[in-house]
Amino acid sequence: MKQANDDLSFQSDNLQRFIFDNAEIRGEWVHLHDAWQQVTSRREYPVAIQNVLGQMMAAAGLLAATVKIKGRLVLQLKSTGPVSLMMVECTSDNTLRAFAQWDEQQSLNDEANLTEITGEGTLAITIEVEGSKQPYQGIVSLGADSIAQLLETYFNQSEQLGTRVWLAANTVSAAGLLIQQLPSADHHSESEEEHWSRISQLSATVTESELLDLGAGTLLHRLFHEEECRLLSATSLEFSCNCSRERVANTISLLGEDDALQLLEEQGSVEVACEFCNEHYYFDQADVALIFNQTSGCPIFSSDTIH
Repeated sequence: MKQANDDLSFQSDNLQRFIFDNAEIRGEWVHLHDAWQQVTSRREYPVAIQNVLGQMMAAAGLLAATVKIKGRLVLQLKSTGPVSLMMVECTSDNTLRAFAQWDEQQSLNDEANLTEITGEGTLAITIEVEGSKQPYQGIVSLGADSIAQLLETYFNQSEQLGTRVWLAANTVSAAGLLIQQLPSADHHSESEEEHWSRISQLSATVTESELLDLGAGTLLHRLFHEEECRLLSATSLEFSCNCSRERVANTISLLGEDDALQLLEEQGSVEVACEFCNEHYYFDQADVALIFNQTSGCPIFSSDTIH
């Protein structure tokens, strides 16, 4: 493989695809900096939770690139442990957003692994395609020490494609590497099994520091310099949240006028915070009256709701 000249400062917030000309295997590398900083700047997470959320964010970018749909892919972790909910969304517009909910009364060791911060629960992978009435959803029970292990289990059970995943995150960046056998490959042929075993072993030598600190060309050259590895298209990724005052108003309309008026009486205003970006929206008595359009008795906004 010919090494590319890649300064990570110019490559971050990118997803890079690659294939092997001598094997029926594809791969993806993702590195997030600005998008990850947008998430961590909006809410202060304990270190252990932040690391797992960053890994999930990198994973969502990798998975969304494998399905190639117009819509969105959502990773959602629900558990009975200190962390009750983690959610990451990646859209076909190459935008990402993420948040976590946890019991702030419980202290967590900075080095706590996935099992220690979650306990029992599930990881759901939901794919929503625009125009489709029914989303696809795959669910994996928690029980592994990392998000990467859960995703490998998911692919083994549902897709039956050989897949390996490596993820890393810290306060600065989140990154990931994925290799996968192509659906068209004869996975049982001796030569393909040999290719998969060799490339899996080479990939497994990657370290967290290499994932976080090296650009795609440098990292892939380090791992696969003796392979016929070819870089394909790169995709830019960015943080974006689609919440808005109008969407929140629609959410309040679904709450119902009586409940909204009760909140006004109790609190003086209706306050709604977006879980993803932590933006706070405030509605006073006049705003609430406008939402319910008392002269017509129905909401003035469309039915689009915030998630």
